[in-house]
Amino acid sequence: MKISTEWLAEYVEIRESPQKLKDDLSMIGLLVEAIEEAEGTSILEVEVTSNRPDCLSHIGIARELAALYDRPLRFPETQETLRIESDRIPFEIEIRDPELCPRYTALVLDGIRVGESPDWMQRRLVAAGMRPLNNIVDITNYVLLEMGHPLHAFDYDILRQARIVVAKARNGEKMYTLDGVERELDADMLLINDGEGPVAIAGVMGGMESEISLSTTRVLLESAYFRPDSIRRTSKKLGLSTESSYRFERGADWNNTVPAAGRVCRLVEQLAGGRIAGNIQDVYPKKKEPVCIELKRENASSLIGVTMEREFIESTLSRLNFKLEENGTDSWSVTCPTYRADMELEADLIEELARFYGYQNIPTTLPPCRNVGRYSPVYKLENTIREILIGLGFNEAINLSFADESDSEEFSTGSDERVGVRNPLTEDMKYMRTVLAPGLVRSVKRNFNMDRRLVRLFEIGKVYRRGPDGTPKERNMLGIIGTGGFTEQNWKQPDASFDFFHMKGTLLTILRGLRIHSYEIEPTDAFRWLNPTDAAVLEIDRKQVGVMGSLSASLEEKYKLRQPAFLAEIEFESLAENAFAPMNFEPLPRYPSSERDISIVVSRDLAYRKIQTCVADIKIAELVKIALVDVYEGDKIPSGKVSLTLRLTFQDRGKTLTVDRVQDFVDTVLSSLYKTYGAELRSK
Repeated sequence: MKISTEWLAEYVEIRESPQKLKDDLSMIGLLVEAIEEAEGTSILEVEVTSNRPDCLSHIGIARELAALYDRPLRFPETQETLRIESDRIPFEIEIRDPELCPRYTALVLDGIRVGESPDWMQRRLVAAGMRPLNNIVDITNYVLLEMGHPLHAFDYDILRQARIVVAKARNGEKMYTLDGVERELDADMLLINDGEGPVAIAGVMGGMESEISLSTTRVLLESAYFRPDSIRRTSKKLGLSTESSYRFERGADWNNTVPAAGRVCRLVEQLAGGRIAGNIQDVYPKKKEPVCIELKRENASSLIGVTMEREFIESTLSRLNFKLEENGTDSWSVTCPTYRADMELEADLIEELARFYGYQNIPTTLPPCRNVGRYSPVYKLENTIREILIGLGFNEAINLSFADESDSEEFSTGSDERVGVRNPLTEDMKYMRTVLAPGLVRSVKRNFNMDRRLVRLFEIGKVYRRGPDGTPKERNMLGIIGTGGFTEQNWKQPDASFDFFHMKGTLLTILRGLRIHSYEIEPTDAFRWLNPTDAAVLEIDRKQVGVMGSLSASLEEKYKLRQPAFLAEIEFESLAENAFAPMNFEPLPRYPSSERDISIVVSRDLAYRKIQTCVADIKIAELVKIALVDVYEGDKIPSGKVSLTLRLTFQDRGKTLTVDRVQDFVDTVLSSLYKTYGAELRSK
């Protein structure tokens, strides 16, 4: 809101510099972002919050300064009598929807000479950011900026039945607004009609057919109050925001319709020669009462944190035009002015006291601590996972819980219906997310756009799916993504590409850190958003709890990723159920271990995990570890075969193993692998 200090001085005495006004207004909650010079005056750029529509005018700001400096407030000159003895131009007003339009005030003026506004008015309009058009339109805009109440002037001779009908539109009804655009309306929108068709969209914008022109001599002046949510809904649907709708949708003053009309009449008389020809009609079928709130001094002192004296409470609220009536000791019934649309609770009144007491004068104190704090039940698990992943070079990401319609289709989990949002902010936030993967992929893309190629992110967040009974369910998930490398490239490691086994190693590190032992990683092709060649599921106690693999080629193309990305998504609750198994401590072995490497040739399609299982099933008590240390495919290996080098570690805690005994163990392993999978000892 642009406020001219020259204009402001007409309503309250200004002794302060613009900088002092800026500081003082900001301290009472009306942030002044900048001071500019325009049209020979200082302009204050005031940021008015959405709950203070009363400050969207020069008089509104003057009211605040008058209360702050305890100075009288001067109101502009208005037409005192809005009725004439002989109603020369009769007209009718009909409100068909009093819920949306509780009050409609109008009158007719004739003898009008349309022309340019005087220089002083044009300068003030330009300084406030408005373009002068003609004296009639400029006067309505001037009063809007002055008093904060939107008004509209119709060319009376264009109205077809000398009447105003306030009613909802019909679905599909169309009209041209003043900006020259044809608008299609629906049954939720409130219209101003002339008995035959629409002439304005109530509270938003007038129609082209009834606009003021140089030939206009008679004007019907509208000064109304419309329900804020109706105007907000209409403005949003039409994508049309105006100075009028901006004020109506935040809450105008329903008691300001007649004073605003009187101010316009006085200016029209002075600047356009107009006279009242049709008596004012104030149709008010649903009378609105001012808000009355009970205020107790002890509550004000408790909430603000300092003792509020009776004199300060009464003086401050009285200067702000609140009417106080004592209601017992240190208690009042406070009637709020009708222009304060933000007044609903006792706390709202206490906020007014805090503003004028001065937030800077309220001492900073910490609240008393009466209970010992405790960690949340999931803190230990979350913190352990964070420490592990941060130690591996990952960064934590936090993404929105909303999702596009395509997200749940492209990253389908194969079950659970998505949860819709009743009133989404945008089209790409129509649903709650069912997986974390889309948000992590978009985060990687943003990093790529900033030329960050090595990206490792994780997120601990909620996903939302409908359960079997149709009710939305909230679940915690752990999402991980890696691409571009596990470490930065250097002379020792020129190729640092992040691959499936880096992701697998990350998961295994998490599982070991959480002391989860009974897990398996099995290949899968059930997830379309992962490449089937390296997709796998994580099972704990034979229950599927997660999935991992590289992003599918189609999604890589859609998100325009320049390198492969590997993801994992794990059910957080399943980790919690199995985490932190009891630890068993054993003394360090007194006798040395013995290692043997064996190279076997097996089918290329044979999974290494099956070899592990086969060796473990022999149940050699002295076999304490088996590891894959080399994989080889070359000229000396038959087609369709692969050479695997296994390192077997044996140890007896009761005595030293002999060479012959270790060889017997190795022969037993080789024999079992030969019988089960046809494995042969590689000789070359």
